[in-house]
Amino acid sequence: MKTTGKIEEAVMPFKIQQLAEIIMERKKVGFTDALHYLYSSDFYPELLPEDTKWWYESGDALYEIIEEEKAAQQSLLKERKTTLFHIFCIEGYKNFSRQAAETILTIFTTEKVFDFLNDHFDVLHTQDKTYIMEVIDDFLKNKRT
Repeated sequence: MKTTGKIEEAVMPFKIQQLAEIIMERKKVGFTDALHYLYSSDFYPELLPEDTKWWYESGDALYEIIEEEKAAQQSLLKERKTTLFHIFCIEGYKNFSRQAAETILTIFTTEKVFDFLNDHFDVLHTQDKTYIMEVIDDFLKNKRT
């Protein structure tokens, strides 16, 4: 399958320049970083094929598409980090409290420990294991009193 025609090849450098300038302005980054941001997107290869005709769109519209993609990637990454942190806490609290993982999962679910961990993720995930287990233990003790 032919990816680009002569018109697209002629227009593409101008579209890339326009997008790079928009990225530089909105992200407050330099030219090289702007190009990396664009070229590392999953959307960039979609600009090239003749049948998509994305190069007809304005630079602002294309920038918004790239931003949506990057936001979705960030959301997925945060979700994965949160999931890993939840598992870390289950396993750690299992050992801390000397209870079965299934029991800890039930406690974390019924006592809304996952909500607590989500609400305090930014601070807690940077702390050491002992501190995190003590915070969870204090949270549970306070819920039961």
